[in-house]
Formats: sequence, C-alpha cells, structure tokens
Amino acid sequence: MKMMSSLLAVATAVAAVVLAAPAAHAASLVECESESGYFDCYLPSGYSSQRWYYDGVLLSGANNLSSAGGTCVPGTRHGMRVTFSGGSSSTNFTCH
Repeated sequence: MKMMSSLLAVATAVAAVVLAAPAAHAASLVECESESGYFDCYLPSGYSSQRWYYDGVLLSGANNLSSAGGTCVPGTRHGMRVTFSGGSSSTNFTCH
C-alpha cells in the first residue's frame, strides 16, 4: 500500500509538471509564397477565410477568399494574418 501511494504521488507530480509546461505552438495554416515582387498567401483546402491582414492592414478585396496576394518590394519582410471560422492563423515571409 505504501508503494502504491508513492507511485500515485509521483504520477500526480509528473502530471502537474506536464500541465504547467507551455503548450507547443501549432504550425501556421496560412502559407505564403513570393517571386518577382509578388506574393500569394493561401489557406489549405477546406478552410474559408473571413479577413486577410497584410502587415496589420485589412485587405478588404480579399475578404471571404481562400487566398490573398499583391505586390511587394523584394528583400522586405512582411506579416500575413487570416481569420476564418474557428480561429486565425498568421505567418511571416520575405518578399522575393
């Protein structure tokens, strides 16, 4: 019985450490590609966007589309965020 309570104490301690550990970040659902000063960002098939944000600015012309794109200056770094039913996802990319 003493061994059983010791095992239970160890299991409880391990569970507390696991639950207290920070969650791993999931991979971004939004993917961006860039070539010749143009970028294209998209969601995987089956996801429907609500809003696209390029460097924090709403791209209203891309609302409810599965992708968003435009021109960019090669060598510059940008952020893209998309909201969709069930959440949001973001990524950074360098314009090529």
